[in-house]
Amino acid sequence: MRFAAPLPMCRRISDRASQHCREDIIGRGWSNKSTTAISPMPGREGWVGIRTSAKYLIYQNKGIKPFVMYWVEGRRIPIKDSSGTHVVTGREPGKPGWVTLPGGVRKWRDQKWRHPGLEPKQFMEKALQKAIEEDRKNIHGTLMSILQGDYRESEL
Repeated sequence: MRFAAPLPMCRRISDRASQHCREDIIGRGWSNKSTTAISPMPGREGWVGIRTSAKYLIYQNKGIKPFVMYWVEGRRIPIKDSSGTHVVTGREPGKPGWVTLPGGVRKWRDQKWRHPGLEPKQFMEKALQKAIEEDRKNIHGTLMSILQGDYRESEL
């Protein structure tokens, strides 16, 4: 027998998961804008979730594959390092050659202007798992009362 968890329970778990996600973001030292972009998404009965209004958080969460930044060709790109910000003109993306790294270090690259990609951080999934685990006893109790027929929404 399958049935959906009640919406009040889903809301509670989604709220807690979004709180865990914000704490993770703060722990990573990311911006306040990132923290405020997270909100709960309880959808409908049986669904819990987190949403974000910042697309870059999805890329951080899921990760991205390496790619050549062809768009830099001929553009002036500000590069930040410990000595400040300097401007570099993007030339020959994807071609092999010498590149100058921050600090004036020259290094050979098989492809210039190649982004190394991002490993998936999965902080949203981990926040949901943690919230569900914390609420496991309440989930079990509520679902047992539903099965026994003595469930009241006021108990949530």
